[in-house]
Amino acid sequence: MRLFVIGFGQAGGKILDMFVENEKMRGSNIRMRWLAVNSARADLLGLKHVPMKDRILIGQTVVKGHGVGTDNKLGAKITQDEIETILNAIDERGTHDLDAFLIITALGGGTGSGGAPVLAKHLSEMYSEPVYAFGILPAPEEGKLYSLNAARSMISLLKYVDNLILFDNGAWKFEGTSLRDSFARINDEIVRRIALLARAGEPIEGDMVGEMVVDSSEVINTLKGGGISSIGYATSLAETEQKKGFPFFRKKNMEELGTIESDKAIKIASLVKRAALGRLTLPCNISSAERALILVAGPPEHLDRKGLEK
Repeated sequence: MRLFVIGFGQAGGKILDMFVENEKMRGSNIRMRWLAVNSARADLLGLKHVPMKDRILIGQTVVKGHGVGTDNKLGAKITQDEIETILNAIDERGTHDLDAFLIITALGGGTGSGGAPVLAKHLSEMYSEPVYAFGILPAPEEGKLYSLNAARSMISLLKYVDNLILFDNGAWKFEGTSLRDSFARINDEIVRRIALLARAGEPIEGDMVGEMVVDSSEVINTLKGGGISSIGYATSLAETEQKKGFPFFRKKNMEELGTIESDKAIKIASLVKRAALGRLTLPCNISSAERALILVAGPPEHLDRKGLEK
């Protein structure tokens, strides 16, 4: 799925930076485009993997590169004042072969919280491709102002995006760690989920494509119609032949092969169940969902159609 990813504000920029690092480490051949937008110069300079040419500082005449603090109304204003600069930067990077836009931001802050809805509005008016937002909700201990900002930002975003994917910081705080340390681990969890969506239907190593492909159109159809989404995620280690023992010392009969195939099906069904009933990005009752999509990825020899059908 070819995404144009925009990291808006401090948190959005950090997550984008981790996403870019992840894509570079994987040697991904998916043609991604990205842009980091912020009103704080220090935050932009602190990014390590987003190229300098893909960073935009806005609001210099108003906040002098020092950010807007938690004033998301000011964040919205400076974004509106410089929207042409942002849109031109997006256009320069090419949009002709995109599947969708994805705006990543913390909803409780200032620049991204206020600016993301403004950008989403203009993108939805200018382009036919869907516009999604990945919004991070503040934890209760971050304070009432952050909660108020998040409420305002959510209401505005839902007017303009094709879907709003939420991540609840409060539900994901790791016990025994500080809020700052939790944020680093939370950002890693977010990047995993974004990267998985980005790879849907795209070639992997050696230009291989999965036999049963969830392509971008299925993701788009699942997310269309507006509303709020939550993402589940689970992994399981795949055993290698070496761990199972030397196969030439064992003669597998048909009954054994049937058991192995049954185990594969059970393992996949269990994995999907853990993803759906485990830690969702936004805790919710999955029976209330209007639509759902399951994406399973792994070595072909460990995937079983029966497990997917269960």
